[in-house]
Amino acid sequence: ADVVRLGTESVQVIDHMYAIGAPFAREYGGQLATRSFGGVQVSRTYYTRGETGQQLEVACSQALQAQIDAGSVTMHNRTEMLDLIVADGKAQGIVTRDLLTGEVKAWTAHVVILCTGGYGSVYHWSTLAKGSNATATWRAHRQG
Repeated sequence: ADVVRLGTESVQVIDHMYAIGAPFAREYGGQLATRSFGGVQVSRTYYTRGETGQQLEVACSQALQAQIDAGSVTMHNRTEMLDLIVADGKAQGIVTRDLLTGEVKAWTAHVVILCTGGYGSVYHWSTLAKGSNATATWRAHRQG
């Protein structure tokens, strides 16, 4: 069931990434190009021109910046998550600290998404931000 859902959803992810500007490679006839990766014998992976991961990140970042400019998204830079608010066994918000002012604030929500990146400090060379240290993930894990 998970493999079927992954296959179904991946088509929509590719369409979405293309719609927000990821420059996917194309065949001469205009179809999205595919190639094999990781020793797989079948050419089944869509890819962008240049570095695929970087291109996808740039497209997402540009789409986020457009939403910020439109006023539909507010960025909270220099803010760290201190704790996860859990009620009835579900994540229902977070507690944050503004790293410039020290202000602690609770944010309630219907949905909490942790987009924290990986544990970048584990690698000598990494494109992850210095703040990608798994702290938010650990704090959420402590809450169950």
